[in-house]
Parts: sequence; C-alpha cells; structure tokens
Amino acid sequence: MKSQRNIHRPFTVEIAAAAWNQVARLSRERYRAIQARLEEVAALGALAEGSGCFPLEELTIHYHVDTRRRLVSLLDITRDKGCTTKSPARPSTTRAS
Repeated sequence: MKSQRNIHRPFTVEIAAAAWNQVARLSRERYRAIQARLEEVAALGALAEGSGCFPLEELTIHYHVDTRRRLVSLLDITRDKGCTTKSPARPSTTRAS
C-alpha cells in the first residue's frame, strides 16, 4: 500500500519574516555561507525537531527545524558570543548590521 504522505520529500529552507531585514544587511558571501550551512542541516534530514544555532565568524545564526512540515527556518542573526538555543523567553540581543 502506498502512503499518500511522502516521507522522502526534501526539507525546504526558508527565511522567517523577522530575519529578512538582517539578511538584507549581509554581504553576498556571508549570506551564501549561511545558506550552505542551513542546506546542510536540511540535507541531514534534520533528525530532531527544535531550535538550534551555529557560529559564523562573529555572528550566531539561529534556526528552527519543523520535521512535520519538513522545513528549516532561519530565525535570527545575532552578534552574541556562543550558541544557545533560542527560546521565546530569551532577552533581545544586538542584531547583525
């Protein structure tokens, strides 16, 4: 019996509305580096749902994985040091410029 739900559908990488302003300020090279890392997360099948982050030079890139919707979303780009999971209760930090 064939399932109507395609579990082999690839993940999509998107930019959350709140992050577009931050992305617009990045150089083309930095944006491509971020995009490549997010595509790596998507290619790995994003095994676990939830939020994550990774450093890129002096920036920290925050993303969220939605396994049900098969979506990796760029949430925020900050200039803070260290990579902690983003949560709604987290205080605001300086944004990338």
